[in-house]
Amino acid sequence: MSDELARIVRGVRRALELEDASGIGELFVASAERARRSPARTDPAPSAAPAALVVEGATKSETDLFGHPAPKTVAPAVVEEAPPPPRSSDLAPAGIAGRGAILKASLPVLQQLAEEIRACRQCGLCETRTQAVPGVGSAASGIVFVGEAPGADEDQQGIPFVGRAGQLLTNMITAMGIRREEVYIANVIKCRPPQNRNPEPDEINTCEPFLFQQIDVIKPKVIVTLGKFAAQCLLRSEEPISRLRGRIFDYRGAKLIPTFHPAYLLRNPSSKREVWEDMKLVKKLLS
Repeated sequence: MSDELARIVRGVRRALELEDASGIGELFVASAERARRSPARTDPAPSAAPAALVVEGATKSETDLFGHPAPKTVAPAVVEEAPPPPRSSDLAPAGIAGRGAILKASLPVLQQLAEEIRACRQCGLCETRTQAVPGVGSAASGIVFVGEAPGADEDQQGIPFVGRAGQLLTNMITAMGIRREEVYIANVIKCRPPQNRNPEPDEINTCEPFLFQQIDVIKPKVIVTLGKFAAQCLLRSEEPISRLRGRIFDYRGAKLIPTFHPAYLLRNPSSKREVWEDMKLVKKLLS
C-alpha cells in the first residue's frame, strides 16, 4: 500500500508542476507524503462516541500535520441533526452496511438514474446545456462529495469536477490515501446554469431529488458538501459556510461534513489548512 501511495504522490507532483506558481495543492500532497514517511503506529480502538474528532477547532495531538503547536484540550464531537429535505425519494433511507453488497446492488440503479438525468427536460437548463452531468465514481470508500453545479469543463465532458477545481479536489482525495475512483462525486444541479449563474429555486426543486436518490442508493458513511450552495441546500440552512464547516450533521443515515469549495481554495489558498482539518475529520469518521 505504501508503494502504491508513493506512486500516486509522485504522479500528483508531476501534475502540480504544470500548475501556476501559486502552489495550489501543495498542502494536500505534502500531507500525504508526510503520512507515507511516518512510522506505522497503532491507534487505540475507537469508542462508541469518538471524543477526539477535530470539531470547532479542537485537536487531539500536540502538533498538527504542519508542525504547528496545537491545544492539548480535546472537545467531544458534536453531531447535529440536519432537517429532513422536503422531497424524498421512494427508496429506503440510507443505512451503513457492507460496502460490497451495497455497491453491487446500487450499480444498475445508478446507471438507470444517470440515463434519466441525461434525458431530463423538466427545467429550462436542458435548453442551454451541452449535456447533463449525473455523477461519477463507486463510493467504495464510503464517501460522497457533493458540489453545486457543473461548470464549462464539466458541461463539455459530462463528468463532475474536471477543471482546475476538480484537479484540486483530486489532490485532496489523494492526500487522504484514497483514489478518486473510490469516492462518488456529484452535484446538486445536474446541468450547467448559463454563465455559471446561481441555480434558481425551481431548478433546485426539480433537480435535487436525483441527488437524494443517489445518496439513498449508495448509502455512504460520509457526505462532504463542497461550498456554500451544496451545504445550505442539503441542510436547509442560511448559515454561511464559514460557520457550517468544522461541524458534523446527521443526514439520511450518513455523517455530513461541510467544507469549502475547491474553486474557493484556488482564490484563497490560505484556507487549505481548514479544508485539510475537515478531511482529517472525514478519515476519523470512516475509521
